[in-house]
Amino acid sequence: MKVVIFMLFGVVCTLCGCMAPLDKIPDQPGVVPEDSPESVVLWAPCDTAQADAWRLAAATDAVAALHGAACYAYLIERAGGGSTDAAAGRQLAEQAAGAFPRSAEAHYLFGYLAGLEAQFSPLRALSLVPVIEREALAALALNPALDEAGPARMLGDLYLRAPEFPVSVGDPALAVEYFAQAVELVPQRADNRAGLIAALLEDEQVTGACLQLREYWQDRMPADDPSGEWQRGLELQQQLCDSLPGD
Repeated sequence: MKVVIFMLFGVVCTLCGCMAPLDKIPDQPGVVPEDSPESVVLWAPCDTAQADAWRLAAATDAVAALHGAACYAYLIERAGGGSTDAAAGRQLAEQAAGAFPRSAEAHYLFGYLAGLEAQFSPLRALSLVPVIEREALAALALNPALDEAGPARMLGDLYLRAPEFPVSVGDPALAVEYFAQAVELVPQRADNRAGLIAALLEDEQVTGACLQLREYWQDRMPADDPSGEWQRGLELQQQLCDSLPGD
C-alpha cells in the first residue's frame, strides 16, 4: 500500500494536540456481528456500485461501513477514484472505528482514507493530521503486521513528510524508528525499506542509508545473474558504504 500524504503540508499553521490518547480503546472488545470486521480483506477488488451499496447499508450496519471504507480505499488506489470517494470512505471508516474500537482494520482505514482526503483537499490537510496520527497509532497497537506493516509505514511517512515542531509533527528520528519497525516486520516489502532509506537520509544517517540501500537491491537481485553484474554492483556499493564516515 502507498500511503499518499505528500501534499498534506502545503498550508502552514501551528498544530495543537496532534497526539490523541489510546486509552479510548476499550480493554475488552465489544460484541460484534457474526460477520466480524476482522474478516474484511484489504484491497479486495470492488466497483463503485458495491461501494455505494455498502454506504447505503451503513446507515443501519456498521460492518457494511467497514466493507464500504475498504472498497473506497481500493477504488482510489487501484481504480482512479477521487475526492468524493475519499470523503465517503473516510466517513464510513470513522463510523466503523467507533462501532468496532478493537478493529485494527477500521482504525487503519480511517487514518488511510483521511490521508487520501487530505491529498485531494490540501486546505483541509492540516486538520486531518491528528486523525492520521491517532488512527495509525491505534492500528499499530492492535495489529502491527496489518497490510504488511502498514500502520508503522503510515506513521513513518507522516513523520518524514511533515514540517517539524512547532509547525507540525514532523520528526526524522521518529520516521526512522517507525520505518525500521516496518522493515523488521516485513523486510521484503519495497516501500518499507525505501521509506527507511529516505528517513535515514533526512536524519543525516548516510552510512545507515547506504547499507539499507544495499539490502534493498539485494532483495531484488535476480536468481540468475550469469554475468555477475548484480553481485559486482552490490560489492561496489558495500565498498562505498564502508568508505563513508560513521554517522
